Amino acid sequence: ARKLFSAIPPSVAGIAQAIYPQAQIRAETFAESAIPEDYFDATIGNVPFGDFRLYDPAHNQGRHSIHNHFIIKALQLTRPGGLVATLTSSYTMDAVNPLARQEMHDLADLVGAVRLPNGAHRRAAGTEALTDLLIFRRRPADHDADQSRDAVWTSVAPHQIDDETTIRLNDYFIEHPERVLGTLALGQGEGGREQTVVRADDLAQTPDQLRQALEGIVSEARRESLTMVAVNDEQRRD
Repeated sequence: ARKLFSAIPPSVAGIAQAIYPQAQIRAETFAESAIPEDYFDATIGNVPFGDFRLYDPAHNQGRHSIHNHFIIKALQLTRPGGLVATLTSSYTMDAVNPLARQEMHDLADLVGAVRLPNGAHRRAAGTEALTDLLIFRRRPADHDADQSRDAVWTSVAPHQIDDETTIRLNDYFIEHPERVLGTLALGQGEGGREQTVVRADDLAQTPDQLRQALEGIVSEARRESLTMVAVNDEQRRD
């Protein structure tokens, strides 16, 4: 299988090349990556978060924020039947405007999602940002969006978390509260703004909780035939 990694700065790319000598390592940002559509079997990423937009007429015609832009580009570069897994800001799922989610849904089915607690990336990245792990399967060529899985995840709704507090929450997490790894609350997020937060009783338990949530998503995907669709050599050449 072909492996391609995008890494910056060049020193990181050099380390990655030493670890994965058979892989192609590119010292470039994903924005700069010129890769054919439907190229990858699987794409794994940690998209940048930010309320700014990059000019990309090929993969960002909707002028979405960078995190949504990169998810849409990853879906377009992954072949039908392939998988995409990405960490992204909670705003991908909770934004009032559904247009980015609808564009993702036009390309793929959401296999599952897990909301991580604030502080989950504290040790690795020094951030308290609220993030979601999203797993998609690019829709096979013989399916269309009307034949797809429930599109409930493209919508958000008011969600009451106690007698006095209502937050805006993606309908997927309203239906799957077990995939929120902590307690929902209204608090201070990045920059001191009031926003939805997820408080963990013990961050040390988050890896085990994530593993359990992913096991549930995998079991559900197998039941609903949402696993990767294999391709043969002839299809790959086409």
